[in-house]
Amino acid sequence: MRAALIALIVTLAGGIGSGALAQPAPGAIDWSGFYVSSLAGATNGNADMKTVTGRLQYFDATDAAQIARVGKNDIDQWRPSGGLAGGYGVQFGNVLVGIEVSANTLFLDEEHVRSETYITVPTAQFRIKQSVSADWMATLRPRLGWAQDNWLGYVTGGIAATQMKMHTLFTDNAFSGYSEASKSKLVAGWSLGFGGEYALGNNWSLRGDYLFTRFGEVNSVSDVTSTNNSGGTMNHSADLDVHGLFIGVTYHFH
Repeated sequence: MRAALIALIVTLAGGIGSGALAQPAPGAIDWSGFYVSSLAGATNGNADMKTVTGRLQYFDATDAAQIARVGKNDIDQWRPSGGLAGGYGVQFGNVLVGIEVSANTLFLDEEHVRSETYITVPTAQFRIKQSVSADWMATLRPRLGWAQDNWLGYVTGGIAATQMKMHTLFTDNAFSGYSEASKSKLVAGWSLGFGGEYALGNNWSLRGDYLFTRFGEVNSVSDVTSTNNSGGTMNHSADLDVHGLFIGVTYHFH
């Protein structure tokens, strides 16, 4: 993965004309100071969603086991992404120590629908519709890098946040069973990744990054209504992992 990112950076560097960005200066580059980056790439959002029964008035133990199996699903989606990053670093010899903040779009909005015939009532079916969405994510991450001539490689890790929305709908045609849950929550998480930059001069550089982010869980409980008025509840949860691949242009303030 890292070799592919570095190759992509080199290709981009070769394609940018000398009139747009400065050519590399002779000698080593000083990576110290403030910088801002414009990023573009793609993100893969993977949500682990679960719907299980709570109070069992409407369901029996066989129904509960069946619903738990059908209600466990992964929602996976690739989306284009753009964002901004900025930070500050201090170079000690070849070692760079710094901190970076970033924000990028996710555009995650996917749903999963499954239907199955009740084991206990072969003439009736139930249906579970699950969806999750998140529009953005932000991170705050220290960076530790190694600088060599015009190259900088680094690892990074820190905290992350996003606004995650979860929706679940359960229906059946046994006794018109119905249960619906919606929850929107600001969730925290953590990010780990690595990347590299190639300096095109004292102020401009190209960068490529991979970032893995894991967010916390969103939970909700919904009541079950039916024509036989037996009641009951259902429990719903979703968590989110995000893989991000980005390339970008960085301006360094010297």
